[in-house]
Amino acid sequence: MNSRLRISVLAGGLALGLASAANAHIVITNMNQPAGWEGAVLTLLIPHGCGTAPTTSVRMKVPENVNVILPEPKQGWDIKITKRKLDQPKKVGNREITEVQDEVIWSGNSLSNDNAGLFTFVTNFPDKPGERIYFKTIQTCGAIEEKWVDTVKPEEEIWRTWLNAKPSPFVVLVKPAQPQLFATMETIMGARKQAMAAEKK
Repeated sequence: MNSRLRISVLAGGLALGLASAANAHIVITNMNQPAGWEGAVLTLLIPHGCGTAPTTSVRMKVPENVNVILPEPKQGWDIKITKRKLDQPKKVGNREITEVQDEVIWSGNSLSNDNAGLFTFVTNFPDKPGERIYFKTIQTCGAIEEKWVDTVKPEEEIWRTWLNAKPSPFVVLVKPAQPQLFATMETIMGARKQAMAAEKK
């Protein structure tokens, strides 16, 4: 089997596997993400309604271990971000914050049972390879609610999430092969100082 054909077969198998999982569940399509990277683009896939009822809103809980979520506008859907007060202020970079995002809510055009819905957003991840991040989601279809919030214990294999009746969408952080900017910030800042010093001569 030549390399091009092998890649096509592997890609097809991956797509089929994801489609099979998504056929019954709500998922984050890109489940493996580099730990510590900023500006990660994620997509929440809603592959079905509630039985035969179309989806009318999607509520996604903002995980405790991410700092911010920026949802991408979606035609025909309104976006609302709710916030909650912290029991204790916490430091994020050089800022002290007293409240954080709580939920992202998409509502608007009904999504029929025959069409998949893609809800895209941007977030940052902690630098903790191996950590699991759950994006618990409530799907509403008119008067019906489906709560996709089931998780597994940290010591259990992450694939066991799929054994739950209503598995939560999730991401697993992996160790990146290289720094996000192709060099560490220390290296970049050091080179910048050298360049500035050279300009002054």
